[in-house]
Parts: sequence; structure tokens; C-alpha cells
Amino acid sequence: MGLAENIRKVRKKRGWSQSELGEIIGSHLSHINRIETGKHDPSLGVLKKIANALNVSIDFLVNGTEDDLKEVKIEDKNMAERIKLLNTLDPEDRKVVIKVIDAMLTKKKILRIVSGENASEQLEHQGVG
Repeated sequence: MGLAENIRKVRKKRGWSQSELGEIIGSHLSHINRIETGKHDPSLGVLKKIANALNVSIDFLVNGTEDDLKEVKIEDKNMAERIKLLNTLDPEDRKVVIKVIDAMLTKKKILRIVSGENASEQLEHQGVG
């Protein structure tokens, strides 16, 4: 997807009209229309306003794919609440929490790999495989 298409898709996903996006960023509907149809490339300042309004990065608008737009749904309400509260932590505390989570996930992956190797070794000893 290109810049124009990414802006249009994210805007529509938010349920906004071109006019509403224009109001939010202080631009006219016709300007938004020209950007979304690829007839006009926005300045960096306008692109930054669009990205902020749509709550995505400039990089996503320029290089993103449809897969990047997929929302992650957390069905465990307790977990969802905890994730929301992470944003209230100081940046350093957030980094610590992320490191702990990463360490636990890495441990789980290693255990899966090791248990998979053990299973295949057991099959080899039993003459299977």
C-alpha cells in the first residue's frame, strides 16, 4: 500500500470522513482528498499532523501494510487493564516490565525447543523416525 491508500484506509478504519480528518489537522477537505487520491504529496508537517491524528507513525503511513493495521484483541479483561496501566508508568519502569516479559517469553520458547528435542530423541531411541 502507498501513502495515499494508507491514509485513506486508516481514516476509514477510524470512521472519519475526509472532512473530519481535515478539521482535526486544520486542513480543508479538498486538501485531504488530493492527498488520499495521490494528486498531492503532503508536506512533512502535514504528514506529521495526519499521523498524530490517526494515531499511527509516519513510517506506517509511508511504508505500512494492511497486516500492520490488524488490531490485537486481548480478551482477558484483567490483562487488558494491566496493559492500559503500563502507559502510566515512568519510561524506565516500563522498560523494566518489558524486559521481564521478554525474558519470560524467551524462557518459554527455549523450553519448547528443548522439550521438542527431547521428544525427538526419545522417538529415535524407540526406533521411531
